[in-house]
Amino acid sequence: MLNQILSKKKKKRKNVGDVFFMVGTDTPISSKNNEFVLDEDKKKWRIVIFSILIMFTAFILLSKSFVLQIVKGRENFKLAQGNSVKLLSIQAERGVIYDRNNAILVRNKPTFSLELNVELCRNSSLITACTEVIDKASSFIKIDRDTVLYEINSGISNIVLATNLTKSEILPLEANISNFPSLSILITPLRDYVYGPVLAHLVGYVSSGHEIIGKMGIEKSYDKYISGIKGSKVFQTDSTGRSLFVLHQTSPASGQSIKLFLDLELQKKSYELLKKIVDSGKAKGGSIVAQDPSTGGILTLVSYPSFDPNTLSEGISIKEFEKLRNDTRFPFFNRAISATYPPGSVFKLVMASGALTESVVSEYTTINDIGYIQVGLPAQAGKSTFRNWKQGGHGIVDMKKALQVSNDTYFYTVGGGYGDIRGLGIQKIAEWAKKFGYGKSTGIDIEGEVAGFVPDAKERKWYLGDTYITSIGQGDVLSTALQVNNITTYFANGGYIFKPRIVDQIGEMPKYNPQVVAKNLISEKDYELIRSGLNSAVEIGGTAYPLFDFSQKHPGIKLAGKTGTAETSNKDKTHAWFTVFGSYDAENKASIALTVFLEDGGSGADNAAPIARQLLDLWFK
Repeated sequence: MLNQILSKKKKKRKNVGDVFFMVGTDTPISSKNNEFVLDEDKKKWRIVIFSILIMFTAFILLSKSFVLQIVKGRENFKLAQGNSVKLLSIQAERGVIYDRNNAILVRNKPTFSLELNVELCRNSSLITACTEVIDKASSFIKIDRDTVLYEINSGISNIVLATNLTKSEILPLEANISNFPSLSILITPLRDYVYGPVLAHLVGYVSSGHEIIGKMGIEKSYDKYISGIKGSKVFQTDSTGRSLFVLHQTSPASGQSIKLFLDLELQKKSYELLKKIVDSGKAKGGSIVAQDPSTGGILTLVSYPSFDPNTLSEGISIKEFEKLRNDTRFPFFNRAISATYPPGSVFKLVMASGALTESVVSEYTTINDIGYIQVGLPAQAGKSTFRNWKQGGHGIVDMKKALQVSNDTYFYTVGGGYGDIRGLGIQKIAEWAKKFGYGKSTGIDIEGEVAGFVPDAKERKWYLGDTYITSIGQGDVLSTALQVNNITTYFANGGYIFKPRIVDQIGEMPKYNPQVVAKNLISEKDYELIRSGLNSAVEIGGTAYPLFDFSQKHPGIKLAGKTGTAETSNKDKTHAWFTVFGSYDAENKASIALTVFLEDGGSGADNAAPIARQLLDLWFK
């Protein structure tokens, strides 16, 4: 037992010795234990060295941070504010506009423009800083200083200082552009209106400056198709605003082309003739509208006085624009769709349709025209006399002859009633006028159209005399030239009224599908009777004498039309109307309906019809 205990104690002492010698460093017990101790020493030294390196690196970084943030903090903050990126938008080319025969009406031409980034010329005073840049740049390029300062005050961030610049104009500034970090020279597509004022009210114009958008006409109505998608360049700039390099670039996508129903040659001739008569002093202004009766497509739409859209797209000063806008001749005013006038005798097409359909008269109903009708007994002091335009009258008149000679007495009778004929009355007249499109917009695809006006007896105290004068297109009834022409297409195409349309096709999209807004308003029998009367008006015995020999000069082509002369507030002035379509005969489908209107232009037969004659000669040549 004792031996066992002693034996255990010896073993225990040996273990203690083992532990002692294993942790000691002077006397290793074995080579194996020595290797273990050396490895541990290496690890300790590595940890120490690594820790020193970390502390040294941290010291360097903290020192650098202290210098950057504390010692030079204010200076570096200012520099950091200046380092930035600059976004430069690249204007997309707008779509080209063509006529029906692919003649180019509006296109683009590459030019240079100079743009000011207002934010980059900011110093202690924004206006002062920008003014300095503008004044310096003005030594190279002509700049409208007043207009630019006005735009700066308006809060615009990017301002176009000059447009339509040539390479020779831009070269001196280009050589010094590094001195003007806030300026950019851009290559921009400038809108080129090939025929200037000839198409101004129809195609419109675009704004000048940084944002090019349609402001009128087709340019405005179809801007989302024509404008395309802008591109961009993103530059890295230094603290002075100078571009260092391009970070990113996106190319612009051109807009879609537009094809119109318009006939360029007819448009040019219309403008020429309208300008000539207005400039001669025979009319104050006027408009001409022509449509394809089978679609409602606009072949011509001219208003005069006009303006040159190129001056607006190139950029004009505020003073020049105000002068143009305040011109007493109203060149921006589209007289074809925005101006309303009494339609005069062209309103008799509606009166004839209503009277025949409502059985007020038939094709055989006649009156004896002695030159006037009187309301009330002759012995009464309050009697009123309503006169025919021809003194002495036209004698026995039926519907066809009434249209042929534009007899007022006949239409007084069918409108207000006289003798045994009860008349339509103002409410029925208003109903029929609205059926044909008077008193409401036609829906043409450009802005600015007005509805005109159809009188209603409920709106004011109404007299029989008011009904009489309304029956011949005078008094309160008002219409546009487009409304009159759209009704003429109805009698040209078999009895359909289409929504007028200027644009036939957008890009590669399907062509326009004509929209019918009214059809077959009257019977076929009454329809042909009215057409026959209109045909008689342009032949011997009718009122449109300038067209009497048209069929002889254009074999196989017959016309049908109606003259109109509307009174104005000035007893010495009248408005001239003439509306016509051709061909009238069944063998030749009508290809054109045309209306000429002259404000204060005299009589329809004397002044409007001769213009229509020249246009029809061109169309049917």
